[in-house]
Amino acid sequence: MTALAYGVAIALLVLGLAAVLSGANAVKTLIGIEIASKGVLVNFVATDPAGSQGIVILLILIDAIVVAVLLGLVVAVYRQYGTLDMDALGRLTW
Repeated sequence: MTALAYGVAIALLVLGLAAVLSGANAVKTLIGIEIASKGVLVNFVATDPAGSQGIVILLILIDAIVVAVLLGLVVAVYRQYGTLDMDALGRLTW
C-alpha cells in the first residue's frame, strides 16, 4: 500500500511541476502548484498515516486560503490587463 501511495505522490508532484514549467497561462500555473502540493500531502500521509493527520488538515486549510488569494489576484490581473499569458505579463514594466 505504501508503494502505491509513494507512486501516486511522485506522479502528482511530477504532473504539477510539468504544468508549472509548461504553463503560459496563470490559471494553469496555479493549478500545477496545487497538484504538486497535493502530491506532497499524499507523501505526508504515506510516511506516517496516524501522526500526520493534523498537519495534513492544517496544510489543506492553508492551501485553500492561498488558492482564494491567488485566484483573486488572477481575476484582478485579467481585469487590469486583459490577458493571463505569463509571457505578456512578464513584459510589463514601469
